[in-house]
Amino acid sequence: MKIELTVEDIKQEFEGRDAEDILHQAKAEAARRAPMLMRGFIQGMNDIQFAGVVVQRANAVKKRTDPPPQDAQAFVDWAVSQGYIRVLEP
Repeated sequence: MKIELTVEDIKQEFEGRDAEDILHQAKAEAARRAPMLMRGFIQGMNDIQFAGVVVQRANAVKKRTDPPPQDAQAFVDWAVSQGYIRVLEP
């Protein structure tokens, strides 16, 4: 699976064997880019908790009530529907 993630001024491609691998890589990249205090918070979450926080923050910005994802594929599907991810290769 290969995706392109676009969030604000960030545009990056990720390639992995499945949605779980993609989510894990995206979380690691978010931690890498975060300020030091946030980095520890992100690293302390499991991948699905991270995905839930992403959805929660997007909901707050867009005034939506999307439920937190139950698995990595649900998160990828949500991110595609919101325009954050474009699947380049399934």
